[in-house]
Amino acid sequence: MMNETDEMREARHELELLSANDPAASANMLRHVAAYNLLIAGRRGTEWLGDEPVINAGFRLLGGDENLYAAVTRRAEREHLHIAFDVDDASGPAIGFGLFRVEDDHVVCYGRCLLWSPSNDGRALIVPVGEDKADVQGYFAFRRGQPLRKVGKPLPGDLMAGLRRARSRLNTLLQSDDLTDRGSGGFMTTFRNEGQEVFAEIRRAA
Repeated sequence: MMNETDEMREARHELELLSANDPAASANMLRHVAAYNLLIAGRRGTEWLGDEPVINAGFRLLGGDENLYAAVTRRAEREHLHIAFDVDDASGPAIGFGLFRVEDDHVVCYGRCLLWSPSNDGRALIVPVGEDKADVQGYFAFRRGQPLRKVGKPLPGDLMAGLRRARSRLNTLLQSDDLTDRGSGGFMTTFRNEGQEVFAEIRRAA
């Protein structure tokens, strides 16, 4: 967002908080958190083990929010996977998925990530891509109790087929009664203004 004033930023954050507190929107966002956790880690992810990454839902990072999110990642000493939603359609599909992690003492944001599923129903891999989906430079794999493993090798299968499998499995999970009828739990990211200061907050949602 270009040339966002303090007043515009505060209004945007207030709108995000209102959206996050809407029952239908928050239920949808937390269903996505649970589904992503099931695909990546094999469980819902209402808690994390050891140094595992946190997967959470929030909104598109604008106007310096990315820097605040990076600061949270550094302070927590833990990778963060951010599922982004449109504040005007938080009951709809996610619009983005990114990874924040510390590399060589710098917080790096992989802002365009996709899920890739193997043909054996194993855990999904996290694939950073460029503007061209075919521009893939390695991937990240989940490890129980540990940070993600960065792999600088080709995917263990066809790129597009694995992306299609991941989308299909994600849609199946999102529509399942298990995630729709029960509280999914998980984590959500919100930003709040206090005067001239802005704070990022990752909180557990029931």
